[in-house]
Amino acid sequence: MFGPTRTSLATSATAALATLTTLVAGCSGSNEATGAPVDDETNRATGAAKQTVTAKAPKPPPPPPERGECRDLVFSDIGLFSNEGKKVSCGDGHTAYTIAVETLPGKIAFEGVDIENKAVQSGAAESCSTAFAKFIGGDASTRALARLTVTYFLPKQQEFDLGAHWVRCDAVALQTAQTLASLPLELEGVLEDDSALQKWGVCSTGEPGAESSGLVMCTRRHTFRALAALELGDSDTPYPGADSAEKIGQQCEALVSDALGVEGDFTYGWTYPSASDWADGQRFGYCWNQTAD
Repeated sequence: MFGPTRTSLATSATAALATLTTLVAGCSGSNEATGAPVDDETNRATGAAKQTVTAKAPKPPPPPPERGECRDLVFSDIGLFSNEGKKVSCGDGHTAYTIAVETLPGKIAFEGVDIENKAVQSGAAESCSTAFAKFIGGDASTRALARLTVTYFLPKQQEFDLGAHWVRCDAVALQTAQTLASLPLELEGVLEDDSALQKWGVCSTGEPGAESSGLVMCTRRHTFRALAALELGDSDTPYPGADSAEKIGQQCEALVSDALGVEGDFTYGWTYPSASDWADGQRFGYCWNQTAD
């Protein structure tokens, strides 16, 4: 619901790999075995040859991952730049599904650039966000109301330097703030089903926004459910501020009423991104309905 997950971005540079070829030519000197002087004529007479020593060419990087692979990741894995988690059978329990393997454009992925470079990270995030929207289905508001999201992984730096410029896009589900949920065997297009949010929806264990509450999948115990998500701006929009956000939130009463199919007798609330959330890419506010005391 918040876009690709990443713990931090850092910019640095690494030296490009170089292949060094050393040529060792015969020369006048002494014979190490006998101490006798030798010269080029002696070498030619005895059949001694000049030697050429060439450094081994670097090994090619391993093949990239493939779409449709499954892995059993844990929450801490999704904050890493690279991941070599062992593949598991998609018929068994798994928490990550590779929805796409994209290739980064040459203008940001080239020899000598660090995988932690901001442009590389932004390019990876954008590629996977686009792939996720096509894969999971639903409109932007529906996707914002789901605890399904996408994370991404790049090759290790050494492999990246050798020309592996792919990015692996994995769908995951945030069961709690720091726990991944098991995924079903069939996940593609799941948000096209109107009932999908009954399971994958965003719920809160207490009053939304309170320090004592946390976001969970709606299959977990909760007291509030998000019934509508309102977009406050696009990626280029400056932070709207509290006054503007509160005005937009005035739509919540009617939206919750429509979702419940009742005219009254319900408790609703409105939350919107903080300035730091906005900087991290969060663009939706939420209309909540209290489901239990």
